[in-house]
Amino acid sequence: MEIYLLSAMILFYIITAVALSDRLLRKIWLAAFLLAFIITFIALSFLHFSNQAVMMNAAELSWYYLLYLFATIMSVLGIINFWMFRRQIWSTLSADSEDDI
Repeated sequence: MEIYLLSAMILFYIITAVALSDRLLRKIWLAAFLLAFIITFIALSFLHFSNQAVMMNAAELSWYYLLYLFATIMSVLGIINFWMFRRQIWSTLSADSEDDI
């Protein structure tokens, strides 16, 4: 399933890179990254604060821990990157539509 999603995103990127201007291309992919980051951060906060008891064996627990650990690291790095590049993000997303043509 993940291979199909990755292939579809690569194909979509190639199509948008050929058909759209650079500024609009950056706008679309930056907005997609920010949306994915926000959804991941919200999902992780619900996962962390739900405190539900789930029956898992040791192998499943270790995989879920690694998933949670790396997703949390990704969220923290996303916040840091968002803070470091806040001016560039704002200028990219708030550019005039005349530049997109």
